[in-house]
Amino acid sequence: MKRIKSLLSIVLFIILTMVFIPDVNAASATIKVTSSQSRVIVGGTFTTTVTISSGTPIAAWEYDISYDTSKLTLVSGSNHVLEYTQNTNKYSATYTYTFKAKASGNANITAKNYLVSDWNESAMGVTPTTSSVKIITREEYEASLSKDCNLKSLGVEGATLSPEFSQDVLEYTVEMEPLTTKINIVGTKSDSSSTVTGLGEKDVVEGDNNFDITVTAENGSSKTYKLKVIVKEQSPIEVKIDKDKYTVVRKREDLPSIERYEEVDVKIGEEDVPGYYSSITKLTLVGLKNEKNEISLYIYDKEKNTYTPYLEINASKIILYQLELDNEDIPEGFKKTTIKIGDKEYTAYKNDKLKKYVLVYGMNTETGKKNLYLYEEKEQTLQLFNEDAFNSMIDEQNYYKNLLYCACGVIGLFIIVIIILIIKLVSSNKSKKRLNELEKLIEEKRNKAKNKKV
Repeated sequence: MKRIKSLLSIVLFIILTMVFIPDVNAASATIKVTSSQSRVIVGGTFTTTVTISSGTPIAAWEYDISYDTSKLTLVSGSNHVLEYTQNTNKYSATYTYTFKAKASGNANITAKNYLVSDWNESAMGVTPTTSSVKIITREEYEASLSKDCNLKSLGVEGATLSPEFSQDVLEYTVEMEPLTTKINIVGTKSDSSSTVTGLGEKDVVEGDNNFDITVTAENGSSKTYKLKVIVKEQSPIEVKIDKDKYTVVRKREDLPSIERYEEVDVKIGEEDVPGYYSSITKLTLVGLKNEKNEISLYIYDKEKNTYTPYLEINASKIILYQLELDNEDIPEGFKKTTIKIGDKEYTAYKNDKLKKYVLVYGMNTETGKKNLYLYEEKEQTLQLFNEDAFNSMIDEQNYYKNLLYCACGVIGLFIIVIIILIIKLVSSNKSKKRLNELEKLIEEKRNKAKNKKV
């Protein structure tokens, strides 16, 4: 009896299993809805794609596109899709729609009233998806954009940044060892939505190499970090002038340009370095770089092994190599002073009687002649100085000045005389008036006396 009950239980389990367990191989389909943008500005357009797909061939399908008409306008695409195919190997179908956003808010796009059938004319189980688009105004969009255009870090592999990095400091310097030809600039942005240009591997040469690293925020604002990479010179030729240290420039392209000098090689010690020479001034010039990496030209005296700053005054198409006068040669009435032309100071000689001019002494680099020149500071012009003509001009100025003083004296005296005459005239008029009043009074008294006698 127990065996019969067990057999019945097994049969019942098999029947129930066959009835209630779903067919795992039953056909199914998916209607996937995706949009090109998840956020759209009011007035903007975007596309939405509807894809019907199945693991088994599909024969026919139908659906309606569903969307929020208060927020979206359908620009292109069919509201209702009904299609059949003769292709027995068709597994998917795709349809594209264009929508225009007309009001802010969230808008959903999905498929409804759908039906997908296979070649056995059986309806497939369909799983639809929904695409959600957030619609915002232009003002909301701009306000939502990140303004962060900072770097979070910056550096050069194998080097130390100076000063230490700070997102608000925009200029940095690093020094690299001699013979370095490539560097790797590394950095990270503060905001993931920003973009950075200027990072990565860069070629460098000996001396100064300048790079810009620009960060552009999501809202379009930008910030540029400037990086100067100095590749040290190999075995530099060092020079000391007074207490300052310099190195000799060994690349011709780094030398400042200069007129009326020819390019030559200058031997310093055992090495040839680029320089200039003039057969007129008989001067040899080389470039020296100071500790701030500023390059200037210096006169090199090979015999004495000395370096002297080379200063030119360039005005009125005259270029002077500046010289200084001995104290006994300074023209009478002038005293030594300094003037500034550009960012350099020059020796000059000033006379208190000359307001706009100073004297400078130098050699004309075109003729080789040494002369004193009058230099007009405002217009920056030069003209030869002639002491006799200058003295004549001063005498003439004094003559006209004295003449002016005399004229002023005569005019002053004339004014004084006129004032005295006016005073006398006024006084005379007053006296006459007083006399008339007295005569009138006397006449009245006489008339009264006569009347009494009568």
